Amino acid sequence: MGELKRKLDTDYVYFAEVEMLLNYGIGYPDLIIRLREKIHQEGLDDSVYVRKTDRKLLQNVHRFIDLLDSSDEPLTDDPTQPPEKWWWHLRSIAKGRHPSLTLPEYLREVYRKRRKYWKQRSKENPYFYINYSHGRDMGFTEGNRPYR
Repeated sequence: MGELKRKLDTDYVYFAEVEMLLNYGIGYPDLIIRLREKIHQEGLDDSVYVRKTDRKLLQNVHRFIDLLDSSDEPLTDDPTQPPEKWWWHLRSIAKGRHPSLTLPEYLREVYRKRRKYWKQRSKENPYFYINYSHGRDMGFTEGNRPYR
């Protein structure tokens, strides 16, 4: 029973950490990546909590990276990890450069839709980025000043 409880706790903690971070800005982004690795090692990739949280993380990958960069221990993509461990490659995912076939099937459609949007927005305005801390799109002119 103790082993089952420990595994159930790991996937729920992952879910709760991502929810707190993305909804309230509270938490440790580097911990989330390490929790996701632990989930994989424990064989919990098919947990309902894990799938739901993976989708949310992928849908909000740019905001997550912003939070990760502002944390005490920012992480970069880990090229030593295989692309199937997508949580170690969030920056390449955010750029739309991660091979979609290496993602689990339940994440591929989310990624493909988002990737198309990210690429389209960057073509329309090369100075475009999304300011996730304010929850709105911000465009920049060539002088790098916000326009309103």
